[in-house]
Amino acid sequence: MNENLQAVGPLKNISLLLEAGTGPDKMDLTFEPIPFEFIFGAGSQGLSPFEFQLADKKEGDGLSLHIRVEELSDLFQHLLIPSLAIPESISAIHLNVKIVKVSQADPKEVIKAMAEAAGCQDHCCGH
Repeated sequence: MNENLQAVGPLKNISLLLEAGTGPDKMDLTFEPIPFEFIFGAGSQGLSPFEFQLADKKEGDGLSLHIRVEELSDLFQHLLIPSLAIPESISAIHLNVKIVKVSQADPKEVIKAMAEAAGCQDHCCGH
């Protein structure tokens, strides 16, 4: 692994690919990986549980999560995730996450992300 790769950390721009499925090796809830980008650590209530999972990982790293559907909003909190078409009959999903890029965020992007997250206060309002 390249040691020069940036690690996920405060106020960095994080680019991910997300895949969701009904089993750890069955990514059948997404047709293809879904791009997801956000500023790490911009939430007014601190890091979300999802951000804690990503902390200190590097480009190319990945993780797999097993999540109960009703816990998705608690996992992501202020982060506005892409819509996942989850059938009502599904009670839990497997989420594969790949870190595509970690870069310094533009100061304007940081301010925008912090303002959006502050609007959520202790819940995500969907911006």
